[in-house]
Amino acid sequence: MKVRMGFGAWLVLLLMAPVALVAQREAPGQPTQQGTDGPSANAAGLPVDPLIERARQAALQFSQKLPNFICEEHIARYMQRGQKKKALDVVTAEVIYSIGVESYRNVKVDGHATNHGIEELDGYGSKGEFGSTLRGIFDRRTDALFGAGRRTELSGSVAEVYDFQVRKRKSSWEIRDGSQVVYPAYEGRVWIDPDTARVLRIEREAVDLPRDFAMDRVEVAVDYTYTTIAGNTSLLPVHAEVLSCDRGNPECSHNIIDFRNYREFRVEHTIK
Repeated sequence: MKVRMGFGAWLVLLLMAPVALVAQREAPGQPTQQGTDGPSANAAGLPVDPLIERARQAALQFSQKLPNFICEEHIARYMQRGQKKKALDVVTAEVIYSIGVESYRNVKVDGHATNHGIEELDGYGSKGEFGSTLRGIFDRRTDALFGAGRRTELSGSVAEVYDFQVRKRKSSWEIRDGSQVVYPAYEGRVWIDPDTARVLRIEREAVDLPRDFAMDRVEVAVDYTYTTIAGNTSLLPVHAEVLSCDRGNPECSHNIIDFRNYREFRVEHTIK
């Protein structure tokens, strides 16, 4: 099964098991914002949290400012039952992001080279555009409903965390199994740096997947950090986890993904 999520046109997360795809097309708490193009107010006409508005602007500008880069992707794939996990394999690849387009090379499984592209590997998988996850939450057309922010710590840093909900009729999160496609409602939490308004962590979970759909649980968490590439600092993912469970099956797919060694990618032209 393959799961396509929208993390960014360069981000590929592989899960393990046969045939389904989750992607981004493009919760609780008292709602505090309504996604419209009008003034910053929610459905009740109450002011929107200013940090949410700042995070919205930062998120929508994100993909426009990404530099060309290359990094290493490390995917440890597990079968999980309750709290017990069984290691299956490790997939590695180089991810190249150049002029807004991603590609992958040097794909290996347990250290062995493969002739298959990363999307052709057996097992659950996901691929998507990093910016689309942020847009899926912060785009005004999504009408995401945010709860009141609360101060917390994340990896030793101060953050504001907000619960959020995206209703089914506004969802752009595509989950596909064979010919079946659903765009479920989802809910989760987002951690925001109060100084820069940049998103530090996102958690989201599909809500009320149809009973005739193969999966009954899909959860995703992504952590971001500031990374310097060619002298410029960008907020990029460093760690992600994806949990997917087939309906009626006590075993789930649990993938742990790390992104390492970000560096500038230069396109060399040879003139003959």
